[in-house]
Amino acid sequence: MRLIIDGFNKSITKRDNQIVIKEDGKEVDYFLSKDLKQIIILGKGAITFDAIALLAEAEVDLIAINWKGQIRYRLASKEHNNVQIRKQQYFSLNDSRSGYLAKKFIESKIKNQKSLLAVLSRNRGGNPFLDMQKNKLKNLCNALAEIKNKPSDEIRSQIFGIEGMASQEYWQGFRYVINDDLNFLNRSGRGAKDIVNAMLNYSYAILASEVLKSLHMSGLDPYAGFLHADSYGRTSLVFDVMEEFRQQIVDRSVLKLINLGQIKKEDFELKDDFIFIHEECRKLLVKTVLDKLNTKATFNGIKKSYSDFIGIESKNIVDFLIYQKQFKTFYIRW
Repeated sequence: MRLIIDGFNKSITKRDNQIVIKEDGKEVDYFLSKDLKQIIILGKGAITFDAIALLAEAEVDLIAINWKGQIRYRLASKEHNNVQIRKQQYFSLNDSRSGYLAKKFIESKIKNQKSLLAVLSRNRGGNPFLDMQKNKLKNLCNALAEIKNKPSDEIRSQIFGIEGMASQEYWQGFRYVINDDLNFLNRSGRGAKDIVNAMLNYSYAILASEVLKSLHMSGLDPYAGFLHADSYGRTSLVFDVMEEFRQQIVDRSVLKLINLGQIKKEDFELKDDFIFIHEECRKLLVKTVLDKLNTKATFNGIKKSYSDFIGIESKNIVDFLIYQKQFKTFYIRW
């Protein structure tokens, strides 16, 4: 299970093989460490050394996310002990394997974008504009396949050129189904000035924490990306793998909350020139995304949770690099 620690004056302590949660010094809950998969800290508080040691021993991830939707820090168990995995990861950056994987990440992203627009159109009895956007994405996916496999440094600009065009068409379709009063004009990334982008940014941070954990467990270096170039302090490989899961896990979750009318303007305010999400809305958003991570889906004849598929995809990268197994991109047909 995933445990969310929100609010203020919370503390995480250890008692035998239990993780104990306290508020203002008083115990409010406890959990067996073996039952925990991840702890997400959204508020402010403290954790004891003994609790950190128990979480590491049980291989429980602990990650803190600030109000802007940025990962502040992550505590995890020891690194994977197979050095050959990272060696092959680094070697591949100089050969066509890196370009192949970079293309595959974006292929999966565009297919999932196309699938989501297809669902939105079908739910509306067939919408000409959404169908048009979907077909544009199909054409861009075909154009991506025409790029020859080379080291990613040599074809990165071509890949991102197609990815940029696909994202523009996708977000136009996404915006089409959102009420104008939410002021969502386009995808702005960091520094959200509107409610929808603030929700997306915060939710992507949760997805990033899940991907980071899976890469850590698989033995890959999260800082050495194939698609996203090296940048000091940036977990480039996390952003690579996230491309395959953004639409199904985050975008659908945000749309669900908006379409069900569970999000209100009063849940947000402008703070330090950024949109701030109030605590209750933030909890609802986190719960919705985590529920989606635990939802089962069928891919390649296998039925597992989205969280499991993220772990499988990390393992698939390792199998491709070490054993030359075929790399299968993750996407859902609707």
